[in-house]
Amino acid sequence: MGKQSGVAKVGAWLAGIAATVISGYLLWYFTVPRTPVVTTFEGMVYSVDAPVAKAKVSLKLTGAAGAGGPIVDFTDDNGAYKFELTGLPDKTGGSLVADALGYEPVKPRRLPVPLQSDIRLDIPLTRLAAVAVPTPNSGPTPTSGPGPATGGGGKQISPVFEHIPAYVPKTAIMAKQVRIGQ
Repeated sequence: MGKQSGVAKVGAWLAGIAATVISGYLLWYFTVPRTPVVTTFEGMVYSVDAPVAKAKVSLKLTGAAGAGGPIVDFTDDNGAYKFELTGLPDKTGGSLVADALGYEPVKPRRLPVPLQSDIRLDIPLTRLAAVAVPTPNSGPTPTSGPGPATGGGGKQISPVFEHIPAYVPKTAIMAKQVRIGQ
C-alpha cells in the first residue's frame, strides 16, 4: 500500500463508521415486528334511562373485511358492547345495529369511511308498545277525553324524560376480538 494523506485516512474511517451505522439501522428497520393497528368500536345500548342487557350488537363490515358476515357481540349487564379488530384494510366501511327482545328494531348506523381507530357509539332502543287485547265479558273500554292524562286519584301523569345512564365500558378481556385476514 502506498502512502495515503491524512485527509484520505479520516475519510475512509468516517465512511466505515457511516456504513456500520446505516446497515445497523436498516437491519433494525426491516426486522422489528410491526404492531398491528387495533380498531375499537364500543358503546352502550340503552332504553329511556336504563341500559339494555343481553342486546345483540352486529357489526357489518364492507369489502373484503366483511366477507365472513357480521361480527356479533352481546351487551353485558351495563348495556356495554366492545369490538376490537386488527388488520382492517384501508377504506373499510361498516354499519352497526342493535337488537333486543321486547324492543323495536332500529336502522343500522353507518360508520365513517375510513374507519377511525377508536369509535364510541351509544345506541338507543325503544320498548315495544304493549298491545291491549280485549277479553270477552270485560265490558266497555274507557275513552280518554281532551286534557292531560291522569292516573289514579286524578293525579297528572308526567311525561317520560330520557336520561342516558352512565357508560360503564367492557374491559379488554370482555371485548369481542377479531383478527381480519389480509
